[in-house]
Amino acid sequence: MVQLSADPTFGRSGCGRGGGGPLRRPERGLRSGRGYLVRLRCLQDHALRVRPVASSAASHLSDLDYRLLRRSILLGRRGWGRVHPNPMVGCVVARGREVLAEGYHALFGGPHAETTALAAVDNARGATLYSSLEPCNHVGKTPPCTEAIRGAGIERVVYWAPEPGSAARGGAERLRRSGLRVDGPVGEWTDWAAENPFFFRDPGIHRPYLALKLAVSLDGYIAPGGGRRVWLTGPEARAEVHRLRAGFDAVLVGSGTWRADDPRLTARGETVPRVPPVPVLLDTQGQATRGLRALRCEGGARRPIVVTAVGQATRLQGLLGEQAEVVPVSQDGRGLDLEEILGALAERGIDTILCEGGGILGASLLDGDLVDRIYVFLAPRLIGAGGVPAFPVPSRVPDDADGMGTRAMPEWQTRLDPVRFGNDTLMVLDRGA
Repeated sequence: MVQLSADPTFGRSGCGRGGGGPLRRPERGLRSGRGYLVRLRCLQDHALRVRPVASSAASHLSDLDYRLLRRSILLGRRGWGRVHPNPMVGCVVARGREVLAEGYHALFGGPHAETTALAAVDNARGATLYSSLEPCNHVGKTPPCTEAIRGAGIERVVYWAPEPGSAARGGAERLRRSGLRVDGPVGEWTDWAAENPFFFRDPGIHRPYLALKLAVSLDGYIAPGGGRRVWLTGPEARAEVHRLRAGFDAVLVGSGTWRADDPRLTARGETVPRVPPVPVLLDTQGQATRGLRALRCEGGARRPIVVTAVGQATRLQGLLGEQAEVVPVSQDGRGLDLEEILGALAERGIDTILCEGGGILGASLLDGDLVDRIYVFLAPRLIGAGGVPAFPVPSRVPDDADGMGTRAMPEWQTRLDPVRFGNDTLMVLDRGA
């Protein structure tokens, strides 16, 4: 097994709006040609593991091949928040050690990574194309990438992950039949799922993809006691949270969080989402008011959603009017039915959710086996006795959470290395078996 850690030569030189610009310098040992090179500064630029399996597809690959595959994966990350429901895909075209061009899938419905990179090359004949995903072989919103690759005279294709969709798959075989040398896939399902979590997910799970975000002190607290509001993390980590929000359909919080913090739940960073996330508030007692910042529908987002108990829905909808959609769900002595909530959100076209607390809601989602990924921002500070624990186990579960049971927890795996944002550290845990 080969494992490559990310290289700081990829830099942090602007991953914002619009197109990219030249890299400040190419990776060591590589030469940049006339192609369009994209600057990188996103999610885990320095947290990538490329771990090819021991297979015939991987046996022919050199260290240079792995480095350029890794580069294609990093490029693909620029599509976060812009390409869903498509996967994030990056591409590098090289002749030997010379990088001719790079590209990435920048917008849903727009050109794919392979065609973007090939369009920047004057002469790709005899070159090798590296892609983070198997080139597509169907006509959808764009022509098949396989035809662009064949027409450009590419001699060899190396790809990391297979195309799982029944309509788009078959690109590798199509290229092989055309006489191209094709190496791939060269990774493992767990790594593909870590890189494109919405695209490579367990087909047996029929609910929205849900990620839990926590900011935690060294002694395991998410806030001081007594209702005091403090920032646990620094500005760099908070900017990353805004970037994360841009990739999800909705941002969810429980009643304790919106009452204490009055969050806006918008994505206000450099990454501009194609469709802004929908704020979703849980409110069993029907206490939401029109003055809440999350209900202001900023930045062209869809109308916010307030989830409440069936008995409170009519009154609360009358109070909030057109400012929010009130969604009634069942409740019992433990609180709102979390599975019913996720089903109701799925019916409204919400496929991916970022839950930002509070602690009891997060613990209840974990207890219900409803979480696919956990983002933990660890802050280098101590709160001390009386703080709000990250995962409380109360004697009575409040109104914005389901019950705490004894269900076996899934195994949590760290497939991405920890990342520093200022003084804070981000750890990403993905759901295992």
